[in-house]
Amino acid sequence: MSIILKILVIYLIGIAIGILLFVFTDIKKEYVDIVSGVFEGVKSEDFEGINIIANGIKNNIVYIGILYFSLITIIAPLIICLFVILKAIVTGIYICTLYSVFGIFNGILVSIVSVIIPTFFSLVGYVIICTNIINLFKLISQGEKADIKQLLKHFYFLLISVSLISFSIVLEQLMTGISLKIYTNIL
Repeated sequence: MSIILKILVIYLIGIAIGILLFVFTDIKKEYVDIVSGVFEGVKSEDFEGINIIANGIKNNIVYIGILYFSLITIIAPLIICLFVILKAIVTGIYICTLYSVFGIFNGILVSIVSVIIPTFFSLVGYVIICTNIINLFKLISQGEKADIKQLLKHFYFLLISVSLISFSIVLEQLMTGISLKIYTNIL
């Protein structure tokens, strides 16, 4: 099984865990209240979308830095799996929360525009990053030295990944307007 397929399977398992956590634990009300509160705040105030985008990009760069920092450990692939599962669990819980707030039909629509479309771009970015890190880990653990050409290739993939992840954050912010209109119409 390829590295990419393994990462995608791990991500799907994480989403399933997030859904199960939402359905079978008492976190439903808390998350529904948080998401509803965010939509109410956005609806009632003139919020600064650019701050949300900047914070999202900053948080993702820190996350990526931690993933790359895992290279100094002997368990980097396990750390990457853990981080992928945690990110996916959050996605699973968030999708369930949207269904609880918006209902089935509107929940499908909001999930597609606010989660699935932006997540596609960020997931491609993260799969590239995780694959990159695992390949670097293999190179390091086998005692091979990376030449400048290999390092530039890894840096190139990192730039593409960060661009995709940043694009997904901007896209998610743009889609917030659609989600807000739907939220306003259901109340």
